Amino acid sequence: MRTFFQQNETIVLFAHGLMFFSLGFALWLQRRRGSRLVLTSALIWFAAFAFVEALAIWGQAFVPIQERNELDRSLIQALEVVRGLIQTVAFLFLVQFGLRLIDITRRLRTALTATSILVWASIVLVSAAVARSRGWSVPEWEASADAAARYCLLAPGAVLSAVGLWRQRGELADAGMTRIKPWAATAAGVLLVYAVIGGAIVEPAPWAPNGLNEIDWFTTTGIPLAAVRGALGLILAVAAVKLLEIFEVEAKQRVDALERSRAVAEERARFRRDLHDGTIQSIYAAGLHLEALAMRVYEPSIRGEVRGVVGDLNEVTDGIRRYITDLAETPDTPLAIAERLRDLTKNFTDETGLDVRFRLGGLAAAGPVPNGAGSHLEQILREALSNAARHAGPCAAEVSLAFASDELELIIRDDGCGLVETDKSDHDGQGMRNMSERARRLGGRLSIDTNGAGTRVVVAVPLDSDVPEPGPTPRTFPEVITS
Repeated sequence: MRTFFQQNETIVLFAHGLMFFSLGFALWLQRRRGSRLVLTSALIWFAAFAFVEALAIWGQAFVPIQERNELDRSLIQALEVVRGLIQTVAFLFLVQFGLRLIDITRRLRTALTATSILVWASIVLVSAAVARSRGWSVPEWEASADAAARYCLLAPGAVLSAVGLWRQRGELADAGMTRIKPWAATAAGVLLVYAVIGGAIVEPAPWAPNGLNEIDWFTTTGIPLAAVRGALGLILAVAAVKLLEIFEVEAKQRVDALERSRAVAEERARFRRDLHDGTIQSIYAAGLHLEALAMRVYEPSIRGEVRGVVGDLNEVTDGIRRYITDLAETPDTPLAIAERLRDLTKNFTDETGLDVRFRLGGLAAAGPVPNGAGSHLEQILREALSNAARHAGPCAAEVSLAFASDELELIIRDDGCGLVETDKSDHDGQGMRNMSERARRLGGRLSIDTNGAGTRVVVAVPLDSDVPEPGPTPRTFPEVITS
């Protein structure tokens, strides 16, 4: 078996890289589909890791082939340097995937991202400096950088991603995707194994400990580590494909919601017809009858009472007409939502004196919005601005509404002192729950990042279609509005 793997090393490496390339390609194809889940929005980083990892693996087969073809040695060394850089960058992407799965504040995530980039740069530069001082060859530098990156980036990144995937099972259950939960657990388990197989067992390096390298593994087991890593990549690819069913489930949920909305609209139309053609006409006829009776009554007090009843019937008729008007309310549109939120910020500034700026983008690219989005977003914005006025102290606020074909994003930020400790109960109380519930009803998600430099509220709502519905050209509405 050892002889077979040694003679077919190139094929093993190609298959190894193919598994990760397939994983990245499957995830990349779904990158533009709207989703309300944290997991699906973070998958683009996993796709980047898989793509770059595949390139690095294929480089292990490509560069030796060029060396056998007697390519100039300086070009071979340049290819080895590029291969080493690509390999370490792949591990950096895996760390980013894990950071986006765990529940931490935006500020902490930014700090950890910057730290991981600093660690990557330090590995590359320190390895280069040590290699220069000790006279290492380029392959020795590459092996040294690769080993350090596996210990410092790949292993923690895989563990972090596994923990994040395991915790996302709760979010999948809340979204009614219980059949997909086991695949998140499978992917988490495979990543934990990969943290050991890919992060603890490294290519032989000048400083790496003996007994924990690829040669010792092959000597002990007779199976190349590339084959094991490729098998893990295959399982990850299968699990990822199953996780991508999230998009199909969410699409079905949106279609079901659209069907329910259509049924509600048809029922509302029937109510309007019945109330207008039946109830109102009957009340109107009864009023005319009473008015005619009043004219034949000689007793003034009775005539006044009858006409009072007629007046009451007229008020009832007016109330029903208002109800019919409410039933006929047109669905939300991106333009209508933008105008409602702009007017709210302007009125809030006039009433409280808080300097609020409103910015709008991507209106022309917006897809159809969910029913009731305008009302829910308006209430979320009002709650966020009220919190800023109560807790942030003297400050300015900015409201940003950005549309895309598959998502709208509402961001409310202020530059005040944020929510201080004494206000945490408000932050985690009924107002916060109401905002989160409204976002959830729209199929979206809400996040709040608060610190001493201000508060940032982000609402992301998936839209019903990737392509806007055809319709008349909207009237002029500037892309950026300041109020």
